[in-house]
Amino acid sequence: MSLCLPHVGTASSLPVLSPMTDPTLRKLRIYLIRPSRYDDEGYLVRHWKGVIPSNTLATMHGLNRHLADTRALGDIEIESIAVDEAVQRVPFRTIFRESRKPDTRVVVALCGVQSNQFVRALDLASRFRARDIDVLVGGFHVSGVNAIVPGVSPEIAELLQTGAHVVRGEVDGCWGDILGQLLGGTLPPWVDHLGAQPDLALQPLPVSDAHYMKRFAVKHQCTIDASRGCPFNCSFCTIINVQGRRMRARTPAAILQSMRRQYARGIRNYFFTDDNFARHPQWESIFDGMAEMRAQGMGVSCMMQIDTQAVRIPGFVDKAVKAGCDHVFIGLESINPDNLAAAGKRHNRVEDFREMIQTWKRRGVITQVGYILGFPADTPASIVDDVRRLRDEVGVDIATFFILMPLPGSADHARAVQQGEELDPDLNKYESTHALVDHPNMTRAELEQAYRDAWGQFYTVDHMKQALRGLSGVTYWSLFQMFLWYINSTGQGEHPMLGGFWRKRDRRDRRAGTRVQGRLAHGLHMIGHMSKLLRLWWRMLPLMQEVWLATRPVIEQEGRVATILKGALSFRPHRAAQAMAARMNRMLSTRQHLSTYWSSFLRLAWHRANPLTAPWNAVREWALLVQFLSQICAPPPISK
Repeated sequence: MSLCLPHVGTASSLPVLSPMTDPTLRKLRIYLIRPSRYDDEGYLVRHWKGVIPSNTLATMHGLNRHLADTRALGDIEIESIAVDEAVQRVPFRTIFRESRKPDTRVVVALCGVQSNQFVRALDLASRFRARDIDVLVGGFHVSGVNAIVPGVSPEIAELLQTGAHVVRGEVDGCWGDILGQLLGGTLPPWVDHLGAQPDLALQPLPVSDAHYMKRFAVKHQCTIDASRGCPFNCSFCTIINVQGRRMRARTPAAILQSMRRQYARGIRNYFFTDDNFARHPQWESIFDGMAEMRAQGMGVSCMMQIDTQAVRIPGFVDKAVKAGCDHVFIGLESINPDNLAAAGKRHNRVEDFREMIQTWKRRGVITQVGYILGFPADTPASIVDDVRRLRDEVGVDIATFFILMPLPGSADHARAVQQGEELDPDLNKYESTHALVDHPNMTRAELEQAYRDAWGQFYTVDHMKQALRGLSGVTYWSLFQMFLWYINSTGQGEHPMLGGFWRKRDRRDRRAGTRVQGRLAHGLHMIGHMSKLLRLWWRMLPLMQEVWLATRPVIEQEGRVATILKGALSFRPHRAAQAMAARMNRMLSTRQHLSTYWSSFLRLAWHRANPLTAPWNAVREWALLVQFLSQICAPPPISK
């Protein structure tokens, strides 16, 4: 299968499925499944804890809840079950068992399928259709791949051959109609709503499922797409060809009402998943409402995606800070003007980048930028220089690197298909860590190596110290934990935006065509994987301890014996151990001498490392570890 093969057929030439009506229907169980993807070894990517929840699942869950509440489908009982394969197993046995009940109809909706998830989505669809279970597939890949390239691409045709329904576009305004047609047996295999962009002001808001959120590191977070669309015209982006260039927005009243309602459920932090929240036509009212909630003692906060010009909007930065914004993700993309021009991102002015970043940082907001490698003007040497400038001159806190790719639905992909360029046919690789097309200045292997090197070059000990100095409270620990997350993810070869904590590898969840290992072989494979992970953590520990010791805020427990006793007597061993460790390390500002000691000790260079002091240094090492881990897991209150 190749993405650059000629597209075949048209939507109107596809056959309509035969009717499947059931007059005894009493219950509709809708499984909202967000597929994962396979790694390069063919294992399904799944983690014990995730980092970024799916807003698509929350949106679809909200639509299902609305249908159930309004009884839009009549007396049928509607049950909505959200499953995110990145952190959950698909309950195949339960789904198969439910589908056999005479009064129950099971529908599997594969939601938010991106290009790198399509291979897994196809495997899932095939498995469910083999049991005659209704399958709907939507998301950016099926919506975008034929948005500007005519016909039906080969992989979509293969999906349709399974008997699944392909749903293009946003379904907020027509989800009830789609389900009604499905139940009545009149839903065609190709459901096209790409051009009918719904008015978000009239649609239900995303609903965070409490059971689902327990599978993420931050349980009190919720996602909201306050608006959709983007007014810019970046050639690598799929947003404008799927969601359009006209901004469509939810009302501030509905958003704030939802925030107040979910605050009672423990939700404190919001991630505005808008491609560009700064272009929401009523951003000011949203910020003012959040500021009012904070004034009433409701500690809400938010992070958002914005463009580089957001700081020029009068009052935007000030109101964002008052609303509790503590983190912004900015689409910087490159600091090379030629690259920006080639990408159609002329509104990004390199000469303004440093002041733009400093404007946010002066207000205590963490700055994270998206940075793309592999633009036409890039070379291995220029990438090294640009990353250095990004780190030292522009001064961003967090840089998230991506390899430029012709994502289906983008102008870059359409141009590549039309010109007959050789694209990597494996959709599973379309996750921004693989070079998928030939580059004029370097080989694909050289580009991928430059990508890997960029992470290590940016996240140095000196940079992390510089970024953390002067911060305190929640902002300090949020940034420190992001550094931990990024170094842990990239050290394992995962992209931080696609990863999580504690990777799982099920020997049976393998890509079609990949040999399933026996139990012994898989056990040995997992031992090797765990040994690599432990070696990574062993290298990370002293590095992050050094960063922490040089930047940590002083806590009140340090040096106070009374606090130690009080903690012990009140049966709080965690605080007591933390206080005792702080007492032992109150004069410790660096761990370099400990690292030097153990290095010399293990080399038997005892003229440099007195073996008689090993027990004392071991105690100090233990105390440092206890204090470090206790503060990472439960950051203490910060004294003023």
